[in-house]
Amino acid sequence: MDTNKLLQTIKDRFSFRPNRNQLQELDRLVFEISRREKLSPEKIIADLPENIRFSRLKNLLIGRRFPLATKQEKISTHGLFLNELPKPLVDNWQPKREFKPLKILVEKEAKQSQLLKNFQNHCSGVEIEEIKLYSDYLKKHKFALNELKKPYIFIVKERWDFLKPCPCTKYHLGCGYWILNLGFGCPYDCSYCFLQHYTNSPGIVLPANLEDFFEQFDKFSQKIKLPIRIGTGEFCDSLALDQIAGYSKMLIPYFQNKNVLFELKTKSTNIKNLLDLRASKNIIISWSLSPEKLAGSEELAAPGLNQRLQAAQKIQAAGYSIGFHFDPIIYSPTWENDYQDLLKSLYQQLKPPLAWISLGTLRSNRRLKTVCEQRFPESNIFYGELLTGEDGKLRYPEFLRQEIYQKMAGWIRQYDSKTPVYLCMENKSLWKTLGEFDSSKKIEKYILSP
Repeated sequence: MDTNKLLQTIKDRFSFRPNRNQLQELDRLVFEISRREKLSPEKIIADLPENIRFSRLKNLLIGRRFPLATKQEKISTHGLFLNELPKPLVDNWQPKREFKPLKILVEKEAKQSQLLKNFQNHCSGVEIEEIKLYSDYLKKHKFALNELKKPYIFIVKERWDFLKPCPCTKYHLGCGYWILNLGFGCPYDCSYCFLQHYTNSPGIVLPANLEDFFEQFDKFSQKIKLPIRIGTGEFCDSLALDQIAGYSKMLIPYFQNKNVLFELKTKSTNIKNLLDLRASKNIIISWSLSPEKLAGSEELAAPGLNQRLQAAQKIQAAGYSIGFHFDPIIYSPTWENDYQDLLKSLYQQLKPPLAWISLGTLRSNRRLKTVCEQRFPESNIFYGELLTGEDGKLRYPEFLRQEIYQKMAGWIRQYDSKTPVYLCMENKSLWKTLGEFDSSKKIEKYILSP
C-alpha cells in the first residue's frame, strides 16, 4: 500500500494521525503480514477494530505478525526490526549457471602465477587488467549494490589473512573450527548469504600464492595440539570454481599427510579434480543442503538438491569422507515435511556414518534483511518469526530453535546413530538439546571422536 494511502486509511479508520516513525512501523508490520498471509493491506487493516490508539494498533499487528512468539512470550520492542521499506534494485545483476568471468584483474605480483594461467586456459578472450593492489583498486572504484554479482575475478597475492579460528558469535559456543581463508566471494547468489552486506566490491577474490598458505600452516601445526578441523568455506564456495582454479589439486595432497580433518565445503557439483586424486578419510567433502523448493527459490545459480546428492554419492564411493550442513534451516508452515523429505533423499543415496552434520537456523545481521529485500524482492524468508537475539542478530525465538533442533536431530537418528550432529553458533541452553555440552572443548572432542 502506498504510504500516503496508508496514512489516510489510518486517519479515517482509527481517528489519529501517526508521526513519521509510527507510520514507518505500521507500514512495515502491515507489509510483512501481507507477505506472510498473502492478503491485501486493505484486508488486514479492515480486520482491526476501529478507533483504537497507536499503541493498541501496533500491539495487535505485532501479535498477528509474530503469532508463535506472542503465544510464548511478551515481545520486547527492542527485539523488533521495523525499518523503512526499501525499494527493489533496478537492473540487479543476475548470475548465470555457467560461470564466465566478465573481466580478470590481477595484481602485479600475481601476474606470473599458475592461477592466472589456469584462467587464461579456460576463459580465452576474457579481458585481463593489471592492477597494483586490490585494496588500492577499491579506493578508486566505487560499486553499487546492483553490481554485486558482476563476474569479475581478482587474482591477488595474499599477505596477511591466511589462517584463523572460526569467529562464531558472542554468547554462543564454538566448535573448535579453523579457517584457511582461501578466497572471498561466490558465483552463486543465495538470498540469505551474509556476504551481501559484508563485501564492498563485486566479483570474487582469489589468492595466487597457495605456497604461502602452506608455509603458514606448517608453522602453525607445530604449535597446536592436533588433530583439528580446518576448512576453506567461510567466505567462498570451496569447489564452485575448482574446474578453473584447481585449488583442490594442491590442497588435498598437502593435507592428506597432516593430522587434521580438512574440509572443502560447497554447493557445487564440481568434483572432477577430486575424482582424479587419491582419496583420504581425513579429507571431508561437505555439502550445504536445503529442501528442493528453497534451493530453487533462494539459492540462485547453484545446483539443485538432487544434483548435490548425486555428487556426494560419487565422492563417497571414491573413498572420501562426507559431511552435510543444514544451515540455514528456514522455518515455514511446511518445514517439517520439507526437511524430512530432504533427509529421506540423503540417506537413500549416502551411507552412514558420515564425518559430521551441522544444524543452524536462519540468522542474520539486520542490514542483511534490507539487502535481501532490495536484491530478492520475491523472497519471504525474512518474514518468518525473526527477532533480535542476544548477539544482536535476527533469529527465531529460542523455543522455536529448540523445536527445530530436537526434531532435526531425531529424524537424523532414525537413519543414523553414529554421525556427530552439532549446532552452529548456538548458546549453551540449545546445545543441551543434543546432550551434555557446556563448553567448546567438549563439543570439539565430540565432533572429532572416531
